[in-house]
Amino acid sequence: MMQETGNGFFAGLAATLASVRGTRRGGRKNFFDNGPAVYSLMLIVLLIAVSLLAPLMTPHGRDALDLGSILARPSAEHVLGTDELGRDVFARLIHAGRFSMLVAFCSVAIALAIGVLMGTIAGYFGRSAEAAVTIAVDLFLSVPVFLVLLVAASACGGRLWLIPLVIGGTSWMETARIVRSLVMSLKDEGFVEAARAAGANDASVIVRHVLPQALPSVIVSATVGFAQAMLVESALSFLGFGVQPPVPTWGNMLQNANVFIREAPLAAFAPGFMIFITCLSFNYIGEGLRRMLAIDR
Repeated sequence: MMQETGNGFFAGLAATLASVRGTRRGGRKNFFDNGPAVYSLMLIVLLIAVSLLAPLMTPHGRDALDLGSILARPSAEHVLGTDELGRDVFARLIHAGRFSMLVAFCSVAIALAIGVLMGTIAGYFGRSAEAAVTIAVDLFLSVPVFLVLLVAASACGGRLWLIPLVIGGTSWMETARIVRSLVMSLKDEGFVEAARAAGANDASVIVRHVLPQALPSVIVSATVGFAQAMLVESALSFLGFGVQPPVPTWGNMLQNANVFIREAPLAAFAPGFMIFITCLSFNYIGEGLRRMLAIDR
């Protein structure tokens, strides 16, 4: 039964994507016609590849100390110089990309899982389920989320695997709202009624017919959510409540370099620039997907 439902989900998703391709001439645009989105996608793929191959990209180890080159300027040996402990900034920068993007990806995955589940329950079943989800969304939107993040991150001790739980658990509300509105508009469509008439239960209707139609909007929301998750992780790490050293992230590299910004400005500029360019790229990708799928803001 589980396998049949899963196959139905992917079949429904394929039909949705085929419908998108078939109606593109009616106003939708090709993603690859959007120059900024394409270049942003290429940059993100390059960043992921470099981060995964980080040990092969530099002769210096992530935590290798060179006590004779503390706060050294850029040179042939140290392309971006060294930090306050003599560690190679470039080596730590590309290793940090691995952890920063991993935290952001996991945070978005958790936020999407919660948001899609809550939004689907609220939109499909309505009444008391919708009221309960609406109260939960309003509650999370009413509290100062960043203060909650600081307290939760402090309590969890900056453990790498707990930071995504903290970020994802406080950033699912927008996805829930999007999915709720989409499911409410889809559940009374003819193809859903036909599925019910054919004997499909609620779980099968949701997985095979409703969610594939809502998935494009969820994907666009995820690209924007990735940029937000990276900014939140960087802010937490900069304030000392995120992922803790010696595990490098772009955020805690900024924190470490803050004290020595005059002596080694590249140690602060490099991670800050990587945060900026990565978030900007994901925003461009999201905009390209939104235009391709003709999704209203």
